[in-house]
Amino acid sequence: MSEPISHSVPARIGLLGNPSDGYFGQCISLPVWNWEARVSLTPAKEVELPEDDGLRRIMDATIQVFEDRFDSVQNGFSAEVTTTIPRQVGLAGSSAIEMAFMRCLMEHTSSVSPDPRELAELVQSVETDILGMVAGLQDRLPQAYGEMLHMDFRRDLMEGRGYGEYTSLNTSPLPPLWLAHAPSGDDSGAVHSDIARRWEEGDSEMVAIIAELARGAELGMLAIESGENAFLSLLIDANFDLRTELFGAAALGETFEMVELARSLGSCAKQSGSGGAIFGIVPSDEFDSLAAPAFAEHGWSYHRLEVDR
Repeated sequence: MSEPISHSVPARIGLLGNPSDGYFGQCISLPVWNWEARVSLTPAKEVELPEDDGLRRIMDATIQVFEDRFDSVQNGFSAEVTTTIPRQVGLAGSSAIEMAFMRCLMEHTSSVSPDPRELAELVQSVETDILGMVAGLQDRLPQAYGEMLHMDFRRDLMEGRGYGEYTSLNTSPLPPLWLAHAPSGDDSGAVHSDIARRWEEGDSEMVAIIAELARGAELGMLAIESGENAFLSLLIDANFDLRTELFGAAALGETFEMVELARSLGSCAKQSGSGGAIFGIVPSDEFDSLAAPAFAEHGWSYHRLEVDR
């Protein structure tokens, strides 16, 4: 490498279906361009990673997966990470860094880049195989493809050929979306590890909820394509209500209160992932002026989402 290498990856929101992606369900997720993570490599004699312990942890794991996959040992470089994605609020900030870094490593070593599906699976393995985290593909796939996707992870596909059915969706029929987030969130691993345990034990309540979440994503694809925004709003609310049944309101903490706040202002609302961020459909021209100060009173930031580049 004689010249600097740089790649960026946007944040993403889980529109519908999450968290059924890890349990043979269906999801719709899309990149949002308000925030991004960028990794840059410059020439150096040795591998130099940022001093931040959290960044080093995920970047060391990314290097390990890369070297195992491509049978390649890194030459020297100095890595710099900049990100505007709020930390641990459910916007896939860690996977954005891992994917941007993976792309940099592939360019640095002139490795043949896998297709987007394989890239998403490779990045997922950073967290599942190396870091021992519970992580589904609905974060990584839209970031790898760079577009909104409907993702069908039904059992016969995942256990048969090893991957799901991924359908690109046009964002132009989407109504205007908003998002609000806390300054920072908490690691969702503990909560997700509990539902992973329940799934392994065949918890009948969880199995039924997962099926309903998946059905919501299937119906959501039809609602988006036909411009049925009122129905899409109902599906977004239903997703959050089902998630509350799955995790319990106490586990959702302040997020539950913020969803209630959004609904009191006339909007549908649900979590974007597993953290302190929620989103919904903008219900009226006045909503921005009502919602921004209402969320600010709780220390949350309000944004209109950018769903196109």
